[in-house]
Amino acid sequence: MCVRKILPIFLSFAFCLPFFSGKSQSSPPSQYKDASSDLVIPTEEQLLRDDPDPIVLSAQISVRLKKIQHIIPLDYNEHVQTYISYNTKRKTHISKMLGRAKKFFPVFEPILSEYGVPDEMKYLAVVESALNPFAVSPKGASGPWQFMYSTALRYDLNISKRVDERRDPYRACEGAARYLKEMYDLYGNWHLAIASYNCGPGNVNKAIKKAGGSTNFWDIRPYLPAETRAYVPSFIATVYAMKYAQQYGIIPLGIERETTQRVTVREKITVNDLESLLNLPRQVIIDENPSLLTTLIPADFTLNLPSSKIIMFNQYQDSLYVKAEDVTTAQKLVVPKVVKPESSPKEMPATACLDELQPAMKEEFSSQPVVKGQKPVAKKNAGSEKKEEETTSLYQKLKSKILNPKEETVTSQKSPEKEARNKTTDHKANALPEKMKKDASELKTKEKTPAAKIINPEFVKEDDETYKVVVYTVKGGDNLGYVASWFHCKVKEIRRWNELNGNFIDVNDELLIYVHENDFKKFVRFNYLSNRIKDLLSSRIQTQEEAEAIKNKQLASDSTPLVDKINPVKILAKRKDCFEIHTIKSGENLWVIAQKYDDVTVQDLMQWNSYKKTPLLHKGDKIKVQRIECK
Repeated sequence: MCVRKILPIFLSFAFCLPFFSGKSQSSPPSQYKDASSDLVIPTEEQLLRDDPDPIVLSAQISVRLKKIQHIIPLDYNEHVQTYISYNTKRKTHISKMLGRAKKFFPVFEPILSEYGVPDEMKYLAVVESALNPFAVSPKGASGPWQFMYSTALRYDLNISKRVDERRDPYRACEGAARYLKEMYDLYGNWHLAIASYNCGPGNVNKAIKKAGGSTNFWDIRPYLPAETRAYVPSFIATVYAMKYAQQYGIIPLGIERETTQRVTVREKITVNDLESLLNLPRQVIIDENPSLLTTLIPADFTLNLPSSKIIMFNQYQDSLYVKAEDVTTAQKLVVPKVVKPESSPKEMPATACLDELQPAMKEEFSSQPVVKGQKPVAKKNAGSEKKEEETTSLYQKLKSKILNPKEETVTSQKSPEKEARNKTTDHKANALPEKMKKDASELKTKEKTPAAKIINPEFVKEDDETYKVVVYTVKGGDNLGYVASWFHCKVKEIRRWNELNGNFIDVNDELLIYVHENDFKKFVRFNYLSNRIKDLLSSRIQTQEEAEAIKNKQLASDSTPLVDKINPVKILAKRKDCFEIHTIKSGENLWVIAQKYDDVTVQDLMQWNSYKKTPLLHKGDKIKVQRIECK
């Protein structure tokens, strides 16, 4: 009887339990989990092979295109018809694009208008990325408008450890609008501006020359790369398919997400706090703010939030700032990455001029000849860039520790031998002349920087605003060891900066190298020098880091107790360099050896062994490979 009464109560409680749990709803799936096939632009040859039926032109489609046409010519021919047939069969894809267009086109339209770019150009982002801000090409182009790293810097897009504005629909559209307007000013033709967006002005110029100087896209089309031959017809077909989707039974896909509003955070906050205080699923935060890379949101970041959460954010934002005050580390956000099929990277615009580059770069490029086919390295962020909250510098940490010592003192019993040594030391100090006593007292009161604290075990250059990016283009015969030795850095740093899983690099890959702003002028021209000249110049360069290391070493030696200073034997013993010795094995070179030891570079090995140029090593040779404590 008792069981019968309790059972219904238990079942009703179990049924209601999910409604009273802390998180009643799981995080929604991402809107941007596309397949690579959604971003592919097949060549016309591929389409004709898959559908060998003869192409039939339609007078109705021709009339419809003329009705759509505003500024950009929407020509109609057999090439365009091929892609119209292809697009109108992709009903699921076009339906998804129509759904996303409701979100992105209102963002793009005023920006394109501001820069004097036709409204129809918004469809180019559909061709480039399927309106997916997380789209990435095999060559590293990213975002809805698919910017390469160097081109993004040229157009003032902020790229740092915390933020990648190539994925920001607002900022990336501004960069694309500027690029397209420059190309139109160069060619006076929107079709060629679109073509150059895909293959770069260099390939367009070659095609114009081969076509006898014609600036008509259909005349130069046979001389363009295969993907670009498909690019303009695909653009026209995309405009048509999305404008006349209803006639083909295509219905826009509804996106179940609330409209958003933009708010700028005054100070840094964290995604975790935003998620918990606003009861906002993390996936929504990621999807609405695709430029965010980590869980730490920097100050001055413009955040997109659902409209219903704006009032709550304004109420809690001070609490968010306080909670994030001491946060300096963050985790990478898990994003719905979709990789495009292989395609050609966009080149720097042909109209890039030195007046818009940094003053330091102007001097570099004005003092060296311009080499055909090479381009200047783009500047990193103009003065209008948004500065992110950076991690406290090593110097500030040391200073705070010195001014506010909170270290626990470890007490231990003194042995009789130690007490005897201390008495002897005190006796020697008392026996010193008066002037030396005064010097000793000054040494005790002087602010010291212990040698152990001078060396930062893991200094992250990309977190320091005093470091700038040099974009180095890989040449034939280069490897990571050579590049690291030229730029006085470590192989593992280059791998981290460029998100490389291994040591493989290919010709024409662009490597990002962080160098101190004081060394920028020394390294920026390395793109245009032979390996022999790079070896020579690199061996003569003393970087800011190396200079500071020498200075810190001197400071450490200055903090040596006075008793040691007057004892030349102890000084020699402390300053003597001792090394671990490595015996060369068959097939080893400096780069291979450097990988076997922590924090050792090829440059270190050359310096320690007094090599002026890369040596020819033989099996059985012995070289110094690592500093060790002298016994």
